[in-house]
Formats: sequence, C-alpha cells, structure tokens
Amino acid sequence: MCFDPASLMIISGITSAVGTAYSGMTQAASYRTQAAYADRQAVMAQQKGAYDESQLARQNTRQMSGMRGDYLSSGIALDGSALDVLTDSATQASLDEQSIKYGAQVQSDNYRFQASLARTNARSATTGGFLGALATGVNTFSRAGDMRQQRTMISNPYARYPAAGGLY
Repeated sequence: MCFDPASLMIISGITSAVGTAYSGMTQAASYRTQAAYADRQAVMAQQKGAYDESQLARQNTRQMSGMRGDYLSSGIALDGSALDVLTDSATQASLDEQSIKYGAQVQSDNYRFQASLARTNARSATTGGFLGALATGVNTFSRAGDMRQQRTMISNPYARYPAAGGLY
C-alpha cells in the first residue's frame, strides 16, 4: 500500500493536531491539579491558623490567671500598677492572637489566588491546545491542497487550456 505525498502530509498534520490538542488537555489537567492543591492548602492554612490562635489563647489565659494568682497570693490588690500590667499583658496577648489569625488569612488568600490563577491557566491551555490543533489542521489541508495543485500542474501543464485541445 502506497500513499501519495499529500495524503502522508494530511495524516501527519492530523497526528500533529491531535498531539497539540492532547498536549493542551494534559497541561490543563496539570493546572487543575495545581488549583486543587492550592485550594487544599488554603483550607489547611486557615485550619492551622485557627488551631494556633486557640492554642495561644489558652496559653495566654493560663498566663493571665497565673499573674493574677501571683499578685493575689503576694497580697497585691488588683488595682493600680498591677491592674495596668494585667491590662497591658491581656492587650498584648490579644494582639498576638489576632496576628496569628491575620497571618493565616493572608496565607490562605495567597493559596486561593494561586488556585484561581491555575484555573485560568487551565482554561488558557485548553483553548490554546484546541486553537493550535485547528491551526495545524488548516495549515496541513492548505499545504496539501497546494501540493495537489502543484502535482496537477506538473503532470498536466496544459489542463488549464481545454478548449484548445491541450495546445496553445
């Protein structure tokens, strides 16, 4: 079985177009996997932040209770300087807890942005793969048509003058 060059070019072009489309689809799948991973990381960052914040809150509560107990067992009333120290310590503890919460939120938002970007890249890869396949197909059929036209002209250069019986 023998194929003419134009048929081989078409088979090659179709194979190339399918490869281009497949490449776009696999790239898109990779980006979707990256998006899923980033979404998972975003959730985990928020969960870790909430856990760390609650752990610090418990630690701060124990520390504040210990300070109050130390003042009271030493016979120091919880007013004046002692109250100022307790208030300042409670404020700082609250700021530390909020800092953990904010850091976790920023990290989670960054992961969500990465996921969004990966999903956008997936759509672009899919579109690019199909457009590349389409362009390859159009180019192949155009070249094959040109090749067939050139072969026709080479094999029968007088075909465009049928009225003259093939003569000038």
